[in-house]
Amino acid sequence: MTAERFLRWTPLDLIRVSTEYLADRGVPQPRLDAELLLAHVLDMDRLHLYLEHERPLVADELDRYRELIRRRGRREPLQLLVGSVQLHDLHFEVAEGVFIPRPETEVLIEAAAGLPLPEGALVVEVGVGVGCVGLSLLHRRPDLRLVGWDLSPRAVELSRRNAERLGLTDRAEFLVGDAFLEEAAARWEGCGLVVSNPPYVALGERERLQPEVIEHDPPEALFSGEDGLDAIRALSRHAERHLVGGGWLAFEHGESQEEKIGELLARGPWEGVLCRRDLAERPRVTIARRSQRS
Repeated sequence: MTAERFLRWTPLDLIRVSTEYLADRGVPQPRLDAELLLAHVLDMDRLHLYLEHERPLVADELDRYRELIRRRGRREPLQLLVGSVQLHDLHFEVAEGVFIPRPETEVLIEAAAGLPLPEGALVVEVGVGVGCVGLSLLHRRPDLRLVGWDLSPRAVELSRRNAERLGLTDRAEFLVGDAFLEEAAARWEGCGLVVSNPPYVALGERERLQPEVIEHDPPEALFSGEDGLDAIRALSRHAERHLVGGGWLAFEHGESQEEKIGELLARGPWEGVLCRRDLAERPRVTIARRSQRS
C-alpha cells in the first residue's frame, strides 16, 4: 500500500474496517474499541471523529492506529493501549502488572461515596491497585483522609502518581505491605470506612476469564481460594476488629457470591447489610455497618 493510499483513509473508513477486524477476533465491543483507539491516536473525543469524518489520516497516524488495532486484536486490554482508564469523570494511569479497574467498580465508588461518613473520617483501602476507589472518594469529599495498602510496590507507585496528578497527595497515603498484619494495626485507628475491590475469583473459574484479564492482570489480584471468598473473609474480620462503632464496610464481589457473603456477615457485628447491583442488574457490591453495640 503506497503513501498516497494512506492519505485517503478517513475516520469512518478506519472505524468500519477495524470493527470487522476486531469482531473477527472476539473482541467484546469492537466498534467502541475501534473508535476509542482512533480518538486516542488523533487526540480527540469520539464525537469529533464523526464531526471530522472526512479528515484524512497522515501516514504516521495510520501506522500508530493500525499497530494499536493489531494489539487489541491480540486481546491486549484497551486500557493498557491508551495508558489510562476513566471511572466517572476521573482518569487514572494504568500499567502492565497492576490490576486494571473495570466499569463495574463505579458501583463500589458510588456506594461508598453515598455513605453518611462523619467529617474528617479516615478511609482505609485494602488492595489499592491504581488507587481509583480511594482517590475517587477523596475527590468527592474534600474532608476525607485515605490510607491504602497493596502488596505490589508497582501498584503503590502508580497510586501515588495518580494521587499527585489529581492533587490529592496531602490526604492520601499509600503503603506497600499486608494491611492485615499486626504491625499495620495502628494505621487503622479511627477508621470510619473500609473499602476494597479484593480478589474474588474462585480458582476453578480460571478458564471462564477473558484473555484481557487472565493474561494481563496479576493472579494475586484475581484469585481467592476455592470459593473466591478467602480475601473477603479476611477483610470482614479485620474491618470488624478495627472499624469504629457505626463505621462502614464496602467491597466489590462476584455476581454469584451475594448469598454466601450475606451468611458470612450475619455471623458478625454487622447491620444494614445491602447488596448493590451493576447496570446489568448483577449483584456487585455489598455494604454493611458495624454495630454500635459491639
